[in-house]
Amino acid sequence: MEKQLLTTGEFAKLCGTQKGTLLFYDKEGLLKPKHVSENGYRYYDIDQYFEFDLLSMLKEVGSSLKEIKTHLRHMDGEGFMSFLEEKQVVAKRELNRLRQRALMLGDMAECLREALNFDYDVLVVEQQEEERLEVTPTGVTPSESRWEFILRFAEYNDVYKQQEQKPRFPFGFILGLDDVRRGSHLERYSFHRARRTTPRSRLHVKPEGKCATLAHKGTDETHRQALVGMLEKIDSAGMAIKSDIYVYDMMSYVIKETGDSYAVKYCALVE
Repeated sequence: MEKQLLTTGEFAKLCGTQKGTLLFYDKEGLLKPKHVSENGYRYYDIDQYFEFDLLSMLKEVGSSLKEIKTHLRHMDGEGFMSFLEEKQVVAKRELNRLRQRALMLGDMAECLREALNFDYDVLVVEQQEEERLEVTPTGVTPSESRWEFILRFAEYNDVYKQQEQKPRFPFGFILGLDDVRRGSHLERYSFHRARRTTPRSRLHVKPEGKCATLAHKGTDETHRQALVGMLEKIDSAGMAIKSDIYVYDMMSYVIKETGDSYAVKYCALVE
């Protein structure tokens, strides 16, 4: 005769789970053994495997204990269909978050790899590809404090959190060339990689062409000196600057050596 009743251990092995899990399900009223002997031994009917399988599926799609109890006790085709459709929406949203997380991790690794291997304070002139950026006016003023800067940056990130999107590398700012030549280093625009949904009014295309690049690690004062020195080197080489200054973040909060030191990469189109 085929065996119909299984001990807790046998049923756990059949289901690929632990005895403790079955005891928890019993306690919560989710899956009770078919028979309990006078001496307290629990026995499961072999057909309860399908109940366990449904329970596992409900857990896998992110159901709460309350939801699982409701569906196991009051199984209804139409209601269960609505439940599955809701979970499908949630799963797609979670899949999108995971996809964005994977992209973000890849971007961060690429940025940090460059930051760790860059030859700092060396002017490099090379051909670069076109870059599509989403730009946002910063609204920065000469009197802005560090606190105001952080608040503004947090508000900027909140916009994307509400849209369930994560801005992607590269991140940075645009300095007006004329401003820099006058000794001002106000960040007129912030930028990150353009999205498919980037409004046309905020899309900025940094064209393909020859670019002069210099990376520097240091304080605000040494950065100002490094940028001025970069412009002087470009001028002395007989090149003309044909764009504003793009300032790329290099994850300086990871590689910084002191509290007031940071690293960025300055880039300008030249000919």
